[in-house]
Amino acid sequence: MDKYSSPVRVRFAPSPTGNLHIGGVRTALFNYLFALKNKGKFILRIDDTDKLRSKKEYEDSIVSDLEWFDIKRDEFYRQSERTAVYENYLNILKEKGLVYECFCNEEDILKSKELAIRSKKPYIYDGRCLHLSPTEKEEFRSKLKEKGLEPSIRINILKIGLNFVEFNDMVHGRISFNPKLFGDFILKTEGDRFTYNFASIIDDSDLNITHIIRGEDHIPNTPKQILLLKALGKSIPSFAHISLLYGKDGKMMSKRDLVSNIDYYKNAGYLPGAILNYLAITGNTFMEHNGKTGIITGTTEKEIFSSVSEMASAFDIARTRSSSAIFNEEKLKFVNEKWLVNTPAYELVNIIAEKFSHLDAAPAGPSESPKSIIAGLKEVYQAETFLKIIDFLKQEFKTVKEILEELKIFFDDFKINMDNIKYNGLKLEELETLKTILRENLKNAAEFNEISIKNAIKETAARGNKTVKDCYETLRFFLTGKLDGPSIIKIAVILGKQRVMARLS
Repeated sequence: MDKYSSPVRVRFAPSPTGNLHIGGVRTALFNYLFALKNKGKFILRIDDTDKLRSKKEYEDSIVSDLEWFDIKRDEFYRQSERTAVYENYLNILKEKGLVYECFCNEEDILKSKELAIRSKKPYIYDGRCLHLSPTEKEEFRSKLKEKGLEPSIRINILKIGLNFVEFNDMVHGRISFNPKLFGDFILKTEGDRFTYNFASIIDDSDLNITHIIRGEDHIPNTPKQILLLKALGKSIPSFAHISLLYGKDGKMMSKRDLVSNIDYYKNAGYLPGAILNYLAITGNTFMEHNGKTGIITGTTEKEIFSSVSEMASAFDIARTRSSSAIFNEEKLKFVNEKWLVNTPAYELVNIIAEKFSHLDAAPAGPSESPKSIIAGLKEVYQAETFLKIIDFLKQEFKTVKEILEELKIFFDDFKINMDNIKYNGLKLEELETLKTILRENLKNAAEFNEISIKNAIKETAARGNKTVKDCYETLRFFLTGKLDGPSIIKIAVILGKQRVMARLS
């Protein structure tokens, strides 16, 4: 366990202005792993100060998605319920003379930004409202009051008295900023909304957050928030700005992208643990020691884990790469395949029933939910055989969705679609002939196992004057309705002689 002077407290603070996206899950995961590694607390805080864009449906969706991933929170807060806290700290800054009223509207700011662009200079607020006379302030205040608004409140950077702001980022190393280059920023808008930089760091301080782990797009916000903490005489937490997720096209993934949407991966049938495993190793390196009986002979990079707990024990925020992290769904599918193989059949059944109730694997109707499919098969097969089916399929497919689709073929009332015959190289009468011979050979077999089925296929090929491949395809088609898939011999053994004979009749 890493040693820190105080109990570790981290937070994940999404804005409910849209659904949780895959990059947000990664940020939540890194915070969660850090908390687990250091026996700390993981706090979920909903940053809903933007009253116009924040929606309860998005908040509920975020909470639901985190629960789907089994990312467990220790505490929960909403910024909308902490307005009095922000007012209190704003009053402290007023008493210290570190803030002032600003009467500039959006049009004024936009003109100043356009002027800066034309001058090829960065936009910095010029502090014009700081030098207004009492009469001018009162005149502007009256005009705003007529519109039901109040002056914005800005921090007076120069009055804080810092020539530079420096912090040691746990990912990027030492970073330094000149406060004069970002100017006096707004703490509270004319619409009575506390801004992100103010509300967020007040919460972080008030809730005793020790480590702020967030995306690297927040690096420009950090010096502003440190300035506020300095102005209030508060201690400075540790910061870690992790790389953002980018698609293969080089564009940053956002909540507006389909492939960033969590539902996309739920519906595709990726295991929640596998998604977390992939996100943990994307832009991050896990190392494991090699050797026996405690003798370390070296280290190798580890990619596949058995649980989130195992990820946490090996997690080291310092190993997070500062360069962009590229999201690759093919790699995710590879990780998911490994998780399917490594998950015991009984455990996988529980995961499918609990986590994938939203999937409707069969087109027959709404009753074909994963839970009903599993319940139905448990009625048809003995427990040992049912788990054998799951064990077989998890070795053959890469997603839960694919497994659910294949499970349908094991029902006694399974019907094949004869329209698929036209996709086979054989004519209908040839298929029927091979089917008849195959059925007769299997019926006469003394035993029903992989060897006897293979022998029956060879005998059928010889008698029917067709290739062994033709006979394999014929058996597959009449047992599964498909022309390709996992071992048809193993499927036939699991189905048993009675069901195979019935489907060949």
